[in-house]
Amino acid sequence: VKRTTKWAAVLPGAGQVINKKYWKVPLVHASLGFSFYMIKHNTDLMDEFKQAWIYETDDDPLTVSELTDSNGVLYTESDLENGTYVYRRYRDLSYLSLVGFYLLQIIDANVDAHLRFFDSSEDLSLSLLPPRGYGDLWQVGLKLNLR
Repeated sequence: VKRTTKWAAVLPGAGQVINKKYWKVPLVHASLGFSFYMIKHNTDLMDEFKQAWIYETDDDPLTVSELTDSNGVLYTESDLENGTYVYRRYRDLSYLSLVGFYLLQIIDANVDAHLRFFDSSEDLSLSLLPPRGYGDLWQVGLKLNLR
């Protein structure tokens, strides 16, 4: 169990391979890859809005952003400021999703390792034992066979 958890922490998806749950490995890699993609995407948009916001507020008529035309019509200064903060929030949430997916695959590998040797045989029976003894001792027993 410790070995599986350590490998899952070092190399995402390795714990699932050790547990022979091969179908989970593409899910682990896809979720982490999507998180990295969203971090990059939101960072790029945040930087673009931030640079345009800087150009709008520097009072230099020669610096013009791609997000505004020569008249400054596409986005107002307020829109650029809000866009910068929105995409920063999205980027931060993407980092949180990356950490969440990373921890989730470690927990999944650990739980699977614990349950690997769990006996789930077909003999799950319940029987009522008849009363035993005479005189003062009457017993009613309940027997639960898990094997």
